[in-house]
Amino acid sequence: MEGIVFNRRGTGQSEQGGNEAITALLAKQGDLEIMSQTIGGESVVWLTPAADPCAIEFFFIHEGGVELALDDDLVSLGPGESFMVSGLTRDIPVKMQGDTKVVYVTNCPAFESVSQFEESLIALLMRINEKDNYTYRHSAAVLKYSLNMFDAMDTEIEHVSRDDLAVAALFHDVGKCFVPVEILQKAGKLDPSELRYIFRHPVDSGRMLRSEFGEHVAEIAMNHHERLNGSGYPRGLMSDDISLAAKIVAVADAFDAMTTDRGYNTVKPFEESAKELAQLKNQFDKKVTSVLLDLVKSGTLCKEEQNPE
Repeated sequence: MEGIVFNRRGTGQSEQGGNEAITALLAKQGDLEIMSQTIGGESVVWLTPAADPCAIEFFFIHEGGVELALDDDLVSLGPGESFMVSGLTRDIPVKMQGDTKVVYVTNCPAFESVSQFEESLIALLMRINEKDNYTYRHSAAVLKYSLNMFDAMDTEIEHVSRDDLAVAALFHDVGKCFVPVEILQKAGKLDPSELRYIFRHPVDSGRMLRSEFGEHVAEIAMNHHERLNGSGYPRGLMSDDISLAAKIVAVADAFDAMTTDRGYNTVKPFEESAKELAQLKNQFDKKVTSVLLDLVKSGTLCKEEQNPE
């Protein structure tokens, strides 16, 4: 079938180390990723056409087996065999033949290549929404603001993937699933025992993202409450220890908090909030806050364009 190339036994592919996680990132260089995937029982997954016509996906079967349902045939592959997908034109179901471990190599960004895990995190955010509506709406807004700032700073940013930033921004608060509902919904000031849960949520967000999206995404999410002067949490990092991507998410996070009703705060206009953040040079990166202020003044970001609940 067009779009799939099969390699039977004897291809010489070297064995990759075992990892019992469902999906584990083994190595990453630019857009190239090598992952180990473990899929149990008689599960069915789908190969889907990639948005990028240059995308390539390579699957090496380490343990178990797979059965691909093509147009007019079933193709079964076992340990030591592989297949490559490029230029696929339709969805292809792949059935596992017992517990199966696959080494997966792709030049697609993580934001697309682990979409199933992304969907599970979105479902988790929706469950968090039942506990705290603000967190769910806030996550979408932080994603929007972060990408707007990233796009405006594109020529100044090095070694920062837009997809990595998007994943970290959208799921930066996913660790709040471990915060008790009475704390998330409390309108008044939190006591020290309650604050411990809040101070920990970036650590939990990073932990949940690390295995699927790698250390860089985890660090962005974990550091979105760090401040340049070391006054932030959870680790009290200083300016040089915080990546530019994390600084972008930190500004987006604070900006949305200032411009939306959280039940206990005074909602401020967009331009006033952006100006205030720009003045906090000991906490937020000046380049990032300057870009935010420019986006607000130009009307690119305005109150009417906030993400709906």
